[in-house]
Amino acid sequence: METAINLEPEVESKALAIPEQAKLITVTDNESMERANSFKLDIKEMIKSIDEFFKPMADKAFQAHRAITGKWNETKKPLQDADAHVTQQVKIYLAEVRRKQEEEEARLREEARKAEEERRLREAEELEKEGRQEEAEEALSEPITYVAPTVKLEIPKVDNRMYRTQTKVRVKDRAAFLKGCPPHTLLECLNEAAWSTIESGLSRKAKALGKAFSMQGTEVYEA
Repeated sequence: METAINLEPEVESKALAIPEQAKLITVTDNESMERANSFKLDIKEMIKSIDEFFKPMADKAFQAHRAITGKWNETKKPLQDADAHVTQQVKIYLAEVRRKQEEEEARLREEARKAEEERRLREAEELEKEGRQEEAEEALSEPITYVAPTVKLEIPKVDNRMYRTQTKVRVKDRAAFLKGCPPHTLLECLNEAAWSTIESGLSRKAKALGKAFSMQGTEVYEA
């Protein structure tokens, strides 16, 4: 619902008339120039009156907006902190589950590789016993292949978007980082606020390059 804001009728009427009156002004000589200049002063005075009318209301609205948003953010902050804590706990747990999954899959892969290797040795031994030495050598020389096992994660179904980790980069050693930077970056870094933008750009680059990303003075982490 919009709040009605109205100028004094006389002031508003004059303000609305000025644009049309201005279109009638043509400067062709000294006299018309003086009239134009006088009209311009009238316009400036009208703008001043309008500013004096609206500015106190705008200032009051700004102060109210600042007070409301301040209380708004103050009220949300504990909830946001609580949400961040819970999110981090879930991320830590998921990371541990993934670590155990990878560890178990690596163990099963090694078991499968050894089982295939042992099967191959038994096959070669049997061929040797039968006097088929060439076939035995071929059996041993073939690459060991096996089906890589997978381990299913036993975790509750959740909206993974809430716990998705992101690849981020922080500049740990600014001096080392700046050694490999072009001149324009050096100028940007004179401004402390620019470092946040730089790290955001590095994070996007690290996400795109994956493990291939490498830059001196930086550290890649998940958050």
